[in-house]
Amino acid sequence: MRLTFQNYKFQFFLLGIASIWLFLVIFLLQINKQVLLFGDSRSYFFAAQELIFQHKLNSHRPIVISFINGIPLLLGLNKGYIFIWSLIINLFCWFTTILLIYSIVKEFASNKIAFIIALLYVFCIGNLFITFHLLSESIFIALLVFVIYLIQRYLNTKKIALLIVSIATLVLSIMIKPLVSVLVLLLTLFFIKEWKKLFFSKFSIFIFISLFILFFQMFGLKKQYGNYTVSYIDSFTYYNYIGTRANCLKDNTEFLQGKGERYYYFSNLSDFEQKKVAYIDLMQQIKFNKINLIKAYFINLFINSTKASTAVFMCENIDTTSYFEGIKFFLKAVSKIQNCIFTCLGILMSIYFLIKKRIKLLIKIISFVILYVVAISAISSDQGDRFHIVIYPLILILTANFLHNKTKHSFEPLQK
Repeated sequence: MRLTFQNYKFQFFLLGIASIWLFLVIFLLQINKQVLLFGDSRSYFFAAQELIFQHKLNSHRPIVISFINGIPLLLGLNKGYIFIWSLIINLFCWFTTILLIYSIVKEFASNKIAFIIALLYVFCIGNLFITFHLLSESIFIALLVFVIYLIQRYLNTKKIALLIVSIATLVLSIMIKPLVSVLVLLLTLFFIKEWKKLFFSKFSIFIFISLFILFFQMFGLKKQYGNYTVSYIDSFTYYNYIGTRANCLKDNTEFLQGKGERYYYFSNLSDFEQKKVAYIDLMQQIKFNKINLIKAYFINLFINSTKASTAVFMCENIDTTSYFEGIKFFLKAVSKIQNCIFTCLGILMSIYFLIKKRIKLLIKIISFVILYVVAISAISSDQGDRFHIVIYPLILILTANFLHNKTKHSFEPLQK
């Protein structure tokens, strides 16, 4: 037991500190008594019921996330247990992400540096508070960091099974966060030389299973709603966020999220009609309202990069404690600062690494992922830090690599 602790002391310390911080937040912010829900939480809740009880695919929430959330229903538990189960899964993913960050960083830096970097993630406010809600971010973050971990292990060992599992995991992640599909294409392009090994390996079954589930999702939506797609959420998001904002800029009217004639018109359409209308609107905007569409994009990007955690904002002082509002204000301020710093740091370092002549493949992949997530976040708006907390772990890993390289070069002996 003593030898085990000695070998994994940093991991134990991380889990211990994270647990203390978790219970402190729960106590101070009365998390166990909060009843507020994100609007999106309801759609995840109903999607799980649709899948398990009605055997139907939801038009917005894909099969993998719906199945995960619906496991309590499979076990015969009532609907309320979906929220308890979600909390358990989210917290498990939060702890797992902490350990994965440590494991990734210690491969190129010291244990102490890896510990500090993972500890910084522990105190990322938005990432902890999002675990208390029935949403997909915590699960997706853990899977994304797990993919990076597997790629790192593959690059170090050249064991093809690791690369296969990483690709299969990323394909499954599409059915948690549909916009990640571009990352699957990106990853396959980076490892295009390994394609033959990938599909002729005995482990290739994992890729085929994940692709089968993906195609099942797409064919299912085609049969139920009319389009070969993973989700209709992209149409809804474009039309009601960036598209509506561009329209408001053109007409010089106020942008009201989730309100207005345009929103109500779109909401009354079928999913098939929404996809068609959204595409036509996009083409029209590009043709006749291009400047305002670009303005709307950067406005959304600025908002998503500078706002505090909505999950903190939603907490209410149910017990009317004297310290509640002060702590809540502090945590909101910290989450806002973290969003600003992480976003700027992520963009700058990603560009820095990508323009360098010699860059490790893992760092190149991480840099591309960070820039991609930041770029697509601008199609939506007013979500607090929800979009950017996804890349906080990757930004920390990139920062650790940057500092490690700078420190290593600083202590290199002068060449004679």
